[in-house]
Amino acid sequence: MKKFTRIAVDYDKGRSSENVEYWAEETRKLANLDERALVLDLGCGTGLYTMGIMSHTSATVCGFDPSTGMIEQAKVKGSSAHWFNATGESIPVRSGIFDCVFSSQVWHHIEDRQGTADECGRVLNGEGTVVIRTISHEQLRSKVVFEFFPEIMANQLRVYPSEDDFDTYFRNAGFTGTDYHAYELERDQLASELIEIAEKKLWSMFRPISQEGLRKGVQKLREFETEHLGQMVRNNETITLVVSRKSTIPEK
Repeated sequence: MKKFTRIAVDYDKGRSSENVEYWAEETRKLANLDERALVLDLGCGTGLYTMGIMSHTSATVCGFDPSTGMIEQAKVKGSSAHWFNATGESIPVRSGIFDCVFSSQVWHHIEDRQGTADECGRVLNGEGTVVIRTISHEQLRSKVVFEFFPEIMANQLRVYPSEDDFDTYFRNAGFTGTDYHAYELERDQLASELIEIAEKKLWSMFRPISQEGLRKGVQKLREFETEHLGQMVRNNETITLVVSRKSTIPEK
């Protein structure tokens, strides 16, 4: 977790283009959340989505992360959420108390995914819902960022769980069913912003890249800047929400 502690201060820079309120609303609808709900943000990082869900739903939200640096940055965002250090494989809370376990771009970092799914099932109440913000393999293959940095696509396909993987994890954990909701939101980013994200490795996908692969990608982005003055890179936000329920209940 040292790598996350090192980038904790700059972590939110890589997520400045994400529409947190939009994803909070989708989570509210899919998990039937209201002000009475108790939500757990698994792998909360600096608390960007923890605070977003809390402010959008008025629910009580707890956020945890194995990185001490990330939790320290999360605490800066607000004391109204409940923060603690932990891993998804061993969550230090009582069983059956949460209405929703949410996580954003976390599962490709988890080593014991079945153990984490089991823990999600344990901490949720009888009608609880897991909402996971991730990227499907189909979406990964279409990401524009790989046109500039093709070297890192293979690694992303290797580390991101597939839909079959999620089906297995949550079926084994006793959930009744898992659904997949694919989204594509229009997003334009400055080439300079993508360069900073790549060079500072603010997105985890850039951590295994070689120096040569990084150099070539940055060069392509600089050429784009020169050839398309004032034009932004169309880098749409492609996301899948994995929704797994302990029981079958209608969405509001």
